[in-house]
Amino acid sequence: MTLQTTPLCQPVPRPLVGALLMVLAMLVVPLADVVAKVLVLDGYSPLQTSFQRMTIGAIVLLPLVWRRRTQVLPHLRRPLPILMMGGSLLGAITCYVLALEHLPIANTLALSFVQPFFIMILSRLFLAEAVGLIRWVIVLVGFAAVVAIIRPAAADFHPASILPVLSAACMAVYVITIRRSAARMSALSTTFYTHLASALLAAPLAFALWRGMGSAEWLLILELSAIGLAVQYLIIKAYELAEASLIAPLTYTEMVGAILAGWWFFNEFPDSVTIVGSLVLIGCALLTIWQGKAR
Repeated sequence: MTLQTTPLCQPVPRPLVGALLMVLAMLVVPLADVVAKVLVLDGYSPLQTSFQRMTIGAIVLLPLVWRRRTQVLPHLRRPLPILMMGGSLLGAITCYVLALEHLPIANTLALSFVQPFFIMILSRLFLAEAVGLIRWVIVLVGFAAVVAIIRPAAADFHPASILPVLSAACMAVYVITIRRSAARMSALSTTFYTHLASALLAAPLAFALWRGMGSAEWLLILELSAIGLAVQYLIIKAYELAEASLIAPLTYTEMVGAILAGWWFFNEFPDSVTIVGSLVLIGCALLTIWQGKAR
């Protein structure tokens, strides 16, 4: 059978659907943060756990990939975007999980919220997307709300605080690469090749740092893989359906998911400042959706 390389049609823009998918993804992400922190505190390298979850994800997707092989396999002829997606996501995950080893989840998350700034700059440089004043204001207001929730003290600065910023930069590269590939690669292709490339890039160091796992740890890896697979697919679809600079501010809603996860798993309930800050974040998300529909 001869494989065809017919490009996929550019997805029809649907800003509202894309925004809702991104919000859903952000509400689920903190569950993966909880699992990742448990594993790294138990001494498992982020490269090992990333290799495991990405390999499992690729295996799970294989039946779907085989059914659509005439659409998926030809993308191997253009390996650079695949390597860019896999490498940038692997870098983002590794830096973030290493930060979780030294910082609280909330602090790590707050520092990673510089990601929209990177995305908007890159979307302006490489995608020629218009980034209006209102979107910049939304990002700044959202970031101010995050700072109000975390209330970081300068005396508590830890060198590991640089890692979430590096993670955010890597995620911005990942997002822009997805956006540039949206006209050629389906969400399935992007998700599969990202998992495959990340696993292959992580493999050498993962095996060098490998530690044996018991059944409980493997169950956590499976849980992490399932959450990661679902979230990645939702994010990819969101960026296919809406502009990167529209979707980027919605990452702030992840703080809402973090609050819910803390309450559910650790019986932690936020104080009044955190509640007000979360309402501001929701307001930023709703304003972003409204502006996207108005455009």
